[in-house]
Amino acid sequence: MTAVSRTIAERYTLLEKVGGDGTAVLWRGEDGPDGRQVAIKELPLPAHDPALVERLQREARVTVDHPSVVPVHDVVVADGTAFLVMDLVEARTLEELASSGPLPPRFVAELGGKVLGALAAAHTAGVVHGDVRPANILVAPDGAVKLTGFGIAKALDPSGTPAFLAPETIAGHEGTPHSDLWSLGVTLLSASEGGNYFQRANVAATLYAVVNEQPPFARTSGPLADVLRGLLAKAPQARMLPEHAFPLLAQAASGVETPAPQRPGLTPPSVFAVLAGVAGMVLGFALLANAMLVHQAYYFFEFSDPLISLGDISLVLAGVAAVAGGASLLAKVRAGQIMLSVSALLTLFSLCLLTFIGGDREHLGLPVQPGLTVDLLVLVFAVVLAGVVWFVPTRRPAVG
Repeated sequence: MTAVSRTIAERYTLLEKVGGDGTAVLWRGEDGPDGRQVAIKELPLPAHDPALVERLQREARVTVDHPSVVPVHDVVVADGTAFLVMDLVEARTLEELASSGPLPPRFVAELGGKVLGALAAAHTAGVVHGDVRPANILVAPDGAVKLTGFGIAKALDPSGTPAFLAPETIAGHEGTPHSDLWSLGVTLLSASEGGNYFQRANVAATLYAVVNEQPPFARTSGPLADVLRGLLAKAPQARMLPEHAFPLLAQAASGVETPAPQRPGLTPPSVFAVLAGVAGMVLGFALLANAMLVHQAYYFFEFSDPLISLGDISLVLAGVAAVAGGASLLAKVRAGQIMLSVSALLTLFSLCLLTFIGGDREHLGLPVQPGLTVDLLVLVFAVVLAGVVWFVPTRRPAVG
């Protein structure tokens, strides 16, 4: 700290230097004879420009009613330098806190929620910050978070800080609430990951990275990562809005992770469903084999007899329904139950037709209907299976 004793505007006394970021110097000061402690930010002006001074005074006095906003009480211009008088906040900047490495995700999420609240209040009041970055975020020992610098960058340097600029601002568009959200996303990601991904050796490379590259998320995950990805969408209208970001930041700050919902079909089927499904597929292949034998035995007759053709076709459909129904039991129980029931009805229908019409024809030297024994066993198996599968639980068992 540098101790001085300098009075400006015959009112404010600079006592000691307490910080600075290369473009501004922050002083601890006193206001008037009563000695009220204030913070005074010293900003060198590019040139003596009455219009610039007027704009700075106008922008710096914007009023945003929010506990995380540091209001500016007065703006004094002397000897080509602007002095902004603000409330004194005993705090360190986020830039200082993050200089030693990545910050805990819960801390970043809690801080992000407070800064986002300040920005939302400002945007509601029609105010765009224009320079959201770690140097403008103060963190007090008691956890209070304050956002400073409203309108200052916009008045002195509309181009802003390159590594925190939004892509549309780089393209020459005026700053908007969406561009503030982008800058907040870069700020929080820098704090969480331990460095600004977009920062390069020169301005041109930095701007190129902002417009064309996507930052990796090596340490950041969960709801905080979801918010940052939403804030860092390249298209302004695609960025996550505060009302969607607040609950995710609160969840990340609490440290409670909501388990991802199970995707349908990923939970294992019950043993009962597996056995019934295998039995259904076996029935289906048996019915299809039976249909092939029937087709070959009646080959010279089926086209002349519609009932035999109908029975053959019904038997094929029964086999297909049984195979599909058995497979469906492994994923969608209700669909499998219905299809196996349809298969049993088609089996009954087709075997009745073929039994009453079949006569004494033989296939490979064997009677097609050897005393109804094989067909009866298949039919009984189909009917029993169709009844049993309705006892398979339709709700899949939970995993874990």
